[in-house]
Formats: sequence, C-alpha cells, structure tokens
Amino acid sequence: MFKFDREQMVIEIAGRKFGGQPGEYPTGLSGTIFYARHKIVEDERKGIFDKAAAEDLINKQAEMEDITGNPALVQVFGGNPEALVKYIDFVAEVWDGPMLLDSTSGEARMAAARRATEAGYADQCIYNSINVSIEEEEFQNLVESDIEASIVLCFDPMDPSVEGKLNVLLNGGKTADTGMLELAEKAGIKYPLIDVAVTPLGNGAGPAVRASFAVKAKLGLPVGSGIHNIPSAWDWLREFRKKLRESGHTQLAKDVHHVCDIGANIIQTMAVGDFVLYGPIDNAQLTFPAIAMTDAVIAEAAKEMGINPVEAHPFNKLL
Repeated sequence: MFKFDREQMVIEIAGRKFGGQPGEYPTGLSGTIFYARHKIVEDERKGIFDKAAAEDLINKQAEMEDITGNPALVQVFGGNPEALVKYIDFVAEVWDGPMLLDSTSGEARMAAARRATEAGYADQCIYNSINVSIEEEEFQNLVESDIEASIVLCFDPMDPSVEGKLNVLLNGGKTADTGMLELAEKAGIKYPLIDVAVTPLGNGAGPAVRASFAVKAKLGLPVGSGIHNIPSAWDWLREFRKKLRESGHTQLAKDVHHVCDIGANIIQTMAVGDFVLYGPIDNAQLTFPAIAMTDAVIAEAAKEMGINPVEAHPFNKLL
C-alpha cells in the first residue's frame, strides 16, 4: 500500500469524485453500453435499441453504486454519429452521473460532443479520448464544446515503456509534437483522467500497470485503464476456453473468462487505480463487489499511514 509524497488531485464530474491518495476515495467503475454485438442493440447503424433493457442495465449499475459507494460511470459506445447521439441522449435522460463519449469514429465523437453541448448535459460527459492520433478537426471541435472532462491516453506506439508513457503526456514522446496534457489544457479540459493504455500480455501490459504508480507519483493525476482488454486479447485463454466448450464444459468456459476479467480489474485497483473501465455494463453485479472488497483492503491498510476513507467508501458502507 502506498502514500504518495506529491499532492493528489481530486476531480469531481457529475457529482462523483475521483483521485486522491490510495484508500481515500473509492474506485470509479465504468461499464460499457451499446458495444459491438450488445444484445440490447437492434440496429447498430441507426441506433435502435431496447430502451427498457438499456435502462435496466443502467439502473442495476446505479444500484451497485448505492450499495458499495463506488462511483459509477456509463461508457456509451456508438459506431457512427447517428447512433452515438441517440445513445447519449437516452443515457442523459435516465442517468445523472458521468458518461463517456466513446467511438472508433472521430465523426461520431465530434457529433456527440456537439450534441452534449447543445442539449446542456456536457457537464456529465467525459471525452474518450485525447491521444496522439487526434486530428485537428476533432481537436477544434472539442475546443468549441462545453466538455471539461476527458480521458487522456498515455500511449506512444513508438515507446510502450513507462518512460514513454510519461513522455507522451508531457512532451508528445516519439509520436506527437505536443504533450497530451498540454493538448487537454488547450482544449479546455479541467478534469483529466489518465488512461495508462494497457496493451496485451507480452506487449506492454506490465509496464502499463507500472505506469499507474509513475503517473500518480510524478503528476498527482487520477489514473486508470480499460485493463479488461488483457484477458480479452489473451490467445492462450481463448484456446483454453475453446477446449472447455468442446469438452462440454460451457459454463466453466464462461466462468474462467469472468474470473480473469474481474481479476484484471482488481489488478488495476491494487495498482493505485482511481477508475477502471471494466467492460460490459452487464457485469456490474460481478465487478462492483470485487472492487469494493479491494478498496476496503486498501483503505484499511492506508489508515495506518494517516489516510482516512471518505464517508461513502466501501470500507465504511460495507463493514
């Protein structure tokens, strides 16, 4: 367990706080909705979906937030502008907490930022993300929006080391001319969430986790990741689960993935994570108890270093 010498930033987005010393604030947990092949989506191109099922998933995550004290975030994914705008409009109607604007399409992210600004719920939104690949048009669109929170990705494809991740934040590293933190400031981002960009096992997963400590130690900023990508991209696990299914152990194959998935999120939490993008929102009732337990252990250890958990911390709510 750790106590950093550097003062740790605490940011507040839509009433939820992230950051601080390990053991002080509970880990924020972000579940993704409307992801590719999500069963509640009926037409991913037009953004048609089962509204009752979507609201139920969001409410179940909100219920877990109330039970554990872990702040909930909704990561809203859409493949194109039409779909993403429909999705975020819906989420803003049924959820008052933070939501991430997420897409593989720059046009979709831009449309979402414009819509959030026009509709007046930009204060709920976290842009995903500011990174070395952001183009000038998208950057200017973000500047002109009312969005003040963003994921800032510390990923340099030319240097996946811990030093490379710090450099890309501070000076652009080997890929960009400007540091990602400077870009974020120029875009009007007041509330940065640093994503250490966890890559597959054997290709930088370990250094990415280690970078969490480095970012908080050197910069004092809230840090986290979508670390569930580790088991998702693990070839051995995929083959192992395939063999289980072929031998008739279908449920065990599912359970093995869930254990590795939740275990990955625990790794990020133990590695001073302030937030975790834990994957499908469908897994909220699996993820929140595991991370609440982890947070409680960290908080109990931190008490010996003079750090007291906030009132709504799992250590206070669940013991």
